[in-house]
Amino acid sequence: KVLKIDTYAGSSNQLTETYSGTDQYKSCVAVGPDASATVWCAPYSADKVLKIDTSADSSTQLAETYSGSTLYTSCFSAQSGFFTRHIFCAPYSADKVLKIDMGTGSSTQLTETYSGSNLYASCVSGISNNVWCAPYSADKVLKIDTSAGSSTQFAETYSGS
Repeated sequence: KVLKIDTYAGSSNQLTETYSGTDQYKSCVAVGPDASATVWCAPYSADKVLKIDTSADSSTQLAETYSGSTLYTSCFSAQSGFFTRHIFCAPYSADKVLKIDMGTGSSTQLTETYSGSNLYASCVSGISNNVWCAPYSADKVLKIDTSAGSSTQFAETYSGS
């Protein structure tokens, strides 16, 4: 079940929807005013993106299915002017960047493919609506171009643990 924590009231409760499995979601992004935010969670061991409507105290999974485990651990909302419409999630053990479209309530993966596990665990926003992801076990920095909907790795290679 989803646990809702109300930081204003200092209370918590579980939502009624049930999802099976453990370690389903590790990275979520809240978008909207505090009292009526929608929370979007990328799959970690789950196979679908989770959408939580905090004003209705309900949650649903999006239709698209992804396979694997430890898929995504770091997501970032992409700002376009004053509006946020997309969330981008860097691959952890997934092979592609995940793009969540909050306007349509759907998700897709970008076309570029990356191999390995534990690739990226931390991202920050940068200039020109880009998201930058530091390597965790990957050997290159990842740049997600949120305007173009594409991603690239820098040419420089880093090693170490």
